[in-house]
Amino acid sequence: MTIDELRGWAAFMDKAVIASLVVTLLAVVALGLTTFLSLRFSGAVRAHDQAAFDRYKGVEGHSQQLEREVAAARQRVSTLEQEIATAHGQTTALEQQAAAARERAAALEQEAAAARERAAAFGQAAREANERAARADRESAAAATARERAGQPDAAEIQQRLAELAKRVREAASAPALVPVPAPAPAPSPIVASLGKYAGTRAAVFVLDPVTDAPAAGAAILADLGDAGWVAQSWKWTGVAGIFGVVVLVKEGSEPAINEAASALVEALRAAGFSTTKGDWPADWRRFRGTLDGPQTPAATDAPIRIVIGSKPR
Repeated sequence: MTIDELRGWAAFMDKAVIASLVVTLLAVVALGLTTFLSLRFSGAVRAHDQAAFDRYKGVEGHSQQLEREVAAARQRVSTLEQEIATAHGQTTALEQQAAAARERAAALEQEAAAARERAAAFGQAAREANERAARADRESAAAATARERAGQPDAAEIQQRLAELAKRVREAASAPALVPVPAPAPAPSPIVASLGKYAGTRAAVFVLDPVTDAPAAGAAILADLGDAGWVAQSWKWTGVAGIFGVVVLVKEGSEPAINEAASALVEALRAAGFSTTKGDWPADWRRFRGTLDGPQTPAATDAPIRIVIGSKPR
């Protein structure tokens, strides 16, 4: 091979090497560009997936919140329905009590009218007896005057007139005087009748707040205890929930008479339609949760019996 051919071949090889370097450089650039675009696309895809996942979590959390709100709304509706049913029952009971009170008032009015009629009849009889006695006195005086004038006293006639006069005086004395007849007092309630023998027992009435039907029940129980002679006062108890009906509690270590009075109170309240139970105070008698609003003296923790009135006492 000649020198010119070698030079030509070397020039060709130089061009081929340069071309291969250019192709290699373009391939590296293409690879880098592809890698860059792939990384950008992967990041965009991950960002899109993360956003979709976050939206799904937000929708799921909102759905759970809506389910909780629906459950709470159902619970409130159920509670309102129970309160409406309780109020309806109380209204029916009050209507029955009002009807019974009207009947008792009508009976008392009839008895009062009959008593007024009897009093009027007794008064008329008394006036007639007084008139007869006065007439007999006048007749006796006239007869005595006539005998004195005639000078011939008649002992038999005098004795007869005296006997008649004594009879009329006895009739007048036996006739009742005209006095107003008081109306008969109403019969005491069963609670008052059964608890009267425990008069003087001290009790504290705790009315839960806010409970719609507890204040009326507390006022009724407090009034019956007062009529029975108990020393009872009432406090409004806030910050406590979950107590149903009427719970009668006795201080630990109390005398047997206190326990007997508490048991009688439970039976009397049950007989009057209250949902009553007897229990134990779970802690120190002078400690309690929440706050009490009521009289300062005596203290709410002094009485040996506590009557706690919660929701649905009847």
